[in-house]
Amino acid sequence: MTRLDIHALCEQGPVRDNNEDMVSVGGILLRNDRLDLPVEIDDDSVFHLLVADGMGGHEHGERASEALLEHLNEGFKQQLFTAENAEEALCEQVRLLSDELNRQAEMEGQERPMGCTLTGVVWLGHRVYMVNAGDSRTYLFRDPYLRQLSVDQTERGLTGDPEASKYLLNCIGGGSYGRLVVEDITDRLLDGDLLLVCSDGLSDMVNDAAMEAVLGHTDDPLPLLYEMACDKGGYDNISVIVARLTRFK
Repeated sequence: MTRLDIHALCEQGPVRDNNEDMVSVGGILLRNDRLDLPVEIDDDSVFHLLVADGMGGHEHGERASEALLEHLNEGFKQQLFTAENAEEALCEQVRLLSDELNRQAEMEGQERPMGCTLTGVVWLGHRVYMVNAGDSRTYLFRDPYLRQLSVDQTERGLTGDPEASKYLLNCIGGGSYGRLVVEDITDRLLDGDLLLVCSDGLSDMVNDAAMEAVLGHTDDPLPLLYEMACDKGGYDNISVIVARLTRFK
């Protein structure tokens, strides 16, 4: 048995005109909202913590992030995903949704097809999986160290300028195939660990060392993480999920 003490928020931030992010906590969708929730998970449970970030500058990024999470939530309800087929089934459903987003964008004549990133953690029975497509991030905090589990699917411009724009190499929709990375992290989690899932509205503004310092010194780090991102410019929507794991015999 594992208890998750979950804090989640999805906020527009001080600069953007709309919020293209969306968060799903076990099927509860958040946009411009906050949720605090304790959850108990056993070997029969299906649960997830996911962040989808609509692509800024593309048309209808908010539609893409919502469509993706609704599509996956329906898959969880229909029990399409199991510990035995996790990688194949999750990848297939994400690819199908990516194809559908691209088809809709073409029908609507969108110049920059709607798309989004995805990252987070999925519990399927006795196994736990990290999923990722794009540059939103999933971290593991084991006091006092923060470690990134996901790998950013980006590259930087060739100007040599460290502030140069990054280029997204993979996404869901956005004219892309929609490749999802699925990694079994069951054996990497210990009692007392903390999972952090976020959009790049946090990770681009607040470096890992600063996040690490916050996570080690407060039970509810969301207000401070959000404030730090805003203080650094808050140029993007900001979505964060923090979940502390407590294991019981």
